[in-house]
Amino acid sequence: MNLVEQCLCQKKSFFKPIIIYKNDDVFKDYQGIIIGRCLTCGLLKTFPNKKFNPQTTHLNYYETNKKFFLNLFQPIVKKLQQFKKNGLVLDVGCSSGIMLEILAQKKFDVYGIEINKKAYQIAAKKFPKKIFHGYLADFLKKTKQQFDVIIYNHVFEHIDNLNQEIKLIKKILKNCGILVVGVPNCRNFIFFLRQRFWESLQPNEHIWHFSDQYLLNYLEKNNFKILDRYYDNDSRKSYSLIKRVYFQSLIFLNKIFKTGESVVIYAKKI
Repeated sequence: MNLVEQCLCQKKSFFKPIIIYKNDDVFKDYQGIIIGRCLTCGLLKTFPNKKFNPQTTHLNYYETNKKFFLNLFQPIVKKLQQFKKNGLVLDVGCSSGIMLEILAQKKFDVYGIEINKKAYQIAAKKFPKKIFHGYLADFLKKTKQQFDVIIYNHVFEHIDNLNQEIKLIKKILKNCGILVVGVPNCRNFIFFLRQRFWESLQPNEHIWHFSDQYLLNYLEKNNFKILDRYYDNDSRKSYSLIKRVYFQSLIFLNKIFKTGESVVIYAKKI
């Protein structure tokens, strides 16, 4: 039975269930959740649509693994510098400000938006008067500032009305400004083989499940020129040796076919 719900491609679409979490001993928190594929555009969406709860942000994980995230974010910033060497940067969903720290070291003038209160407080201590608590729509009511770079790193998948968010982004991003978007990427061998067992699905938090190709097309349709993209994979260092060997073989295939478990896209407003 197909599901009827709003999609990014149109107001209402039919979604065909492809993953159903039912009587599942592995993912008890996902019971009753369905992931459907839009029959019009192919985008995956979570049902029921649980709006993102800011209190579920994994703040402790970010702070206790800060070195890991600094290393994770360094290549993202390095590639950004190919297109912008400096300027005003807004990180939407900045959490405790780890990426902002890297950007500030590279001489960018940094600002952040964060909806989780504890994460906001930590980031605000690092960057006084430069972190806003709330959503982009609220931020726009407080400022007329425009930015050279806007970053949404693993945020798009949480936003219900993404079409409206894109309109707001274009209001606050300067002409020829850079939009950086990072999301889990469903077009990879690990998801293809493991489906509901793929760790990055997180259907209790993620509304949308993008492929890199879908997101590239979506940004182009919204008047952005694609500049480059950056792929990454989860190393799974905490897994057993046998499991790591198995996943490394799949990651090898991802690299051969120029894809990965996550993608960061760099696009210019035109």
